[in-house]
Amino acid sequence: MNRSIEQALLSLIPTHNAALPPQLTELAGSLLAQSRHKASTLKAEEEIARPYACAHIACDRLKISLNLPPIEPRPPIPPRIYKRLYSHLDKILPSGTGTPGRGTPARGGIEGRGRTPSTKLREQIAPLGTSPQASKTRPLPGRTTPSKEKSLADFRDTNADGTPSKRKLASTPQAKRKPPPLPLWMRPTLRFLCKELGPASIGPIVASGVESIVCPNGKLTEDEWVKINLVSLLGALYLFVWRGVTFPGRDLDQSAYLKFRKQLVATLDRARNEVEVIVKDDDAEKAWEGWYGIKLKDLDTSALVINRHGWLELDWAKGVEDLVHMNKERELDDEEDAEREARSAEPIQLRRADTMFQDRYDFLTDRKRKAYAEWKDGIMKRIKAQG
Repeated sequence: MNRSIEQALLSLIPTHNAALPPQLTELAGSLLAQSRHKASTLKAEEEIARPYACAHIACDRLKISLNLPPIEPRPPIPPRIYKRLYSHLDKILPSGTGTPGRGTPARGGIEGRGRTPSTKLREQIAPLGTSPQASKTRPLPGRTTPSKEKSLADFRDTNADGTPSKRKLASTPQAKRKPPPLPLWMRPTLRFLCKELGPASIGPIVASGVESIVCPNGKLTEDEWVKINLVSLLGALYLFVWRGVTFPGRDLDQSAYLKFRKQLVATLDRARNEVEVIVKDDDAEKAWEGWYGIKLKDLDTSALVINRHGWLELDWAKGVEDLVHMNKERELDDEEDAEREARSAEPIQLRRADTMFQDRYDFLTDRKRKAYAEWKDGIMKRIKAQG
């Protein structure tokens, strides 16, 4: 058994008191060998956790069949890197590598033949003292086949005169659900802001914030201030989400913030003439109901009201932190992918074993020249310091 695999398995299931099942160790070793073939180029920190990840995958795949104790992973590398490594190996390694349990009878044998539901039923109704095999030879009691009319009678609704009636289908809960009663111009205007100002990823968070304030619990709010300040409320929420996503965890750039406020007010003024609200003919007058032009001071007033009511403490505001976390993860993944591509694209010069011109005698490679330049700079600095 591979020593690293054994240590990884013991670390993953520390409450397992008996010896490790041979099926588990065989599967873990097989996954490790296959991973070295299918994922031969891993980073140094990922290579450290390769045996541990293969053992973890083996435990997850056999935890039900072997009735393993709870798995307690403690990876030897940071969780974020290990999670990506585990997902990558679990995806490329085949899942049908489990070994069958020992003592399993042959598929074609009588002992290995599964019982059908009808067989189980006959065994259950067999009299006490008789074997299932004997019950198979007992004749079934005679039954009369019901007629077609009698079979369908239970599924038909009839009127008093005997004529069939139409059955009314019950309305489903999905049919009763209606979208929150937001103004008709709200969503098209929000899409216009995301298109003109960006980033588009903050649109769903702003929409969630608007619905939480304007339509709590799916019903229009009774707050009169909200009803008459919908435009400035939308602008203030958009500004808050944009600030949290653009400047996460660092000082705010005042010049960029003031510039964006002006752009936001100007874009809202343009929305009244450039946004098309699609409505029915009888709702044409309600298309822009509640709309009004805003100024910078309206944004400031709405921001104060939002903070005073604690609307930034609601559940929707957590979406800003989630979006920032997703953006950081995406940036880190892009950087690591770029490093991996650059590392794999580096040319590797191979020397024949029988040639006299080996790497240790080749002083014109880029690596040797770079090392020489660093050595030369150090020597020159020491000479100048002593002179």
